[in-house]
Amino acid sequence: MSEDFRRLSFDLPRGRMAGIGLGPDAPPDIVFLHATGFNARTYRAMLAPLGERFSVWALDARGHGRTQLPAKLWGYTSWHRHRDDLIALLEAHTSRPVTLAGHSMGATVSLLTAARRPDLVAGLALLEPVIMSAAMYAAFELPFGPTVMRHTIALPRGALRRRARFASREEALEGFVGRGVFKSFPRDVIGDYVADGVVEDEKHGGFKLACTPRFEAATFCAHRHDPWAALRRVSQPLVLLRAEHRSTLSPAAAHRVAALKPEARIALVDGASHMLPIERPDRARAAIEAAALMGGRNWRDAVD
Repeated sequence: MSEDFRRLSFDLPRGRMAGIGLGPDAPPDIVFLHATGFNARTYRAMLAPLGERFSVWALDARGHGRTQLPAKLWGYTSWHRHRDDLIALLEAHTSRPVTLAGHSMGATVSLLTAARRPDLVAGLALLEPVIMSAAMYAAFELPFGPTVMRHTIALPRGALRRRARFASREEALEGFVGRGVFKSFPRDVIGDYVADGVVEDEKHGGFKLACTPRFEAATFCAHRHDPWAALRRVSQPLVLLRAEHRSTLSPAAAHRVAALKPEARIALVDGASHMLPIERPDRARAAIEAAALMGGRNWRDAVD
């Protein structure tokens, strides 16, 4: 496995956010955010070629990978927690607006961040963002909505049943190959996931998932945020990719996004599933590069 990245670590008010850097050791042009349950290094192979043209930072969200920030379940009802972590990092560690790119949860957090702090964001590349119907968001707003959903929706129920402990990283890797969400993953990508997604268990010995099943399940149900309002507020160049199969953006939602943002570049990736960045890394990279180029031009025009 090529070590074509460097480790990143950033101090935040209540802990440390980790990640990987690709390309020049310089302030980032692109900041990438992963999907629920994964980590930055999972996307190394997809992102690495972008390092030939850009400085790229990929970050581990709170409760994931090597990041060390409190991952409490109490009060965890929205992805604003991840949005605020990202804003704190960008405020402290970047010197100019960046292109935000993300997959699934990471895409939605990028959108929420751009709406909240447009001064920090030059462009957006959203790969399979989680943007549901207004009725679904209303259901999560009901009393105890996130808690009820954790035990009734298939995704969080599956996360709660996930095996969390292993004798070694090698055992974990062999257990993931060809199974579940990893069916379409090349072996080296699973190796990257395991390298930062399975950590030593200092209390019980052996190894455990960095993102615990309970935190993953809670993340799947923390939807008391409003990506539709965020879409209405953002003005940055926007590139969005949607998968043909099992997409988290329905055809109706995609049409609504296009109506709200007629200038956005929105494309359907034939044959891809929700794990689009792993299955079609070429299309994911092209989308991120397009957003970076449009965002860079937009930012330069703003300061000229």
